[in-house]
This record gives sequence, C-alpha cells and structure tokens, in this order.
Amino acid sequence: MTETELTTRHWLNRAFYADKKAKALEMLVRQCRERAEGLSRCSEGNDKGRSDGAENGTENALMKLAEMERKADAQRVEAVNVLAEIQTIISGLHDDDLEAVLIHRYILFHTIEQTAEIMNYHPNTVKSKVKKAIQKLCTEMS
Repeated sequence: MTETELTTRHWLNRAFYADKKAKALEMLVRQCRERAEGLSRCSEGNDKGRSDGAENGTENALMKLAEMERKADAQRVEAVNVLAEIQTIISGLHDDDLEAVLIHRYILFHTIEQTAEIMNYHPNTVKSKVKKAIQKLCTEMS
C-alpha cells in the first residue's frame, strides 16, 4: 500500500474517531449531570447550617456540566461535518458498488466481516473492493 493510500485511509477514518469522541463526551456529560444532581440534592437536604462550600460545589459541578455540554455539542457538529465531507468524496467515485462498500466501512463503521455479510460478499472481496475504491479515490483526489 502506498503512502497516499495510507493517508487516504487515515482521512476516511476521521469520521470513526470523531463519532467515538462525540460518544465519549456524551458519556462524560451524563456523568457530570449525575454529579451535579447528587450535589444539588445534598445541599437541598441540608437547609439548616447550609455551608457556602456545598453551594460552591454545586455551582462548580453545574459550570463543569455546562462546559461539557458545550464540548459535546461542538463535537457532535464536528462529527456530522466530517461525515458529510467524507460522504461527498465517496459519492464522487461514481461507482455504486465501490461507494456502497466505502459507506459501510467509513460512514456506518462496519467491519470487513459485517460489510461482507450485509453485501453478500466474501470478506476478501470486500477487502479488494475497499482497496480498489481507495486507489480510485487517490487518483481522483490528486
């Protein structure tokens, strides 16, 4: 595999990693939300002798939650933009079969085996079609 082909594969894999990061940030938002809700309940149940520390802890947790929500939203937008960019390039192949294989691999994030099963191909056929599609992308992108 040439350096250009490796670079193209790496470029196509960006959507996978952008999606993975978006999902991780969503999990972090849920965790921050649970912490903030827990701190909020603790400070609400302690009306007498309420300390500023509990309020500050809740406030800090809510600020962290808001920050994580902003980051998660931005990452979701980034993931959608990367997917759209990759989809546009894939559709430029003008070969339905090669496009379908690349969509399964780089947009739907299916493995070679999953793609083969869905498309009723042998896994080696999927590998060769991915290679052919990437070679074609390399010539069209240069």
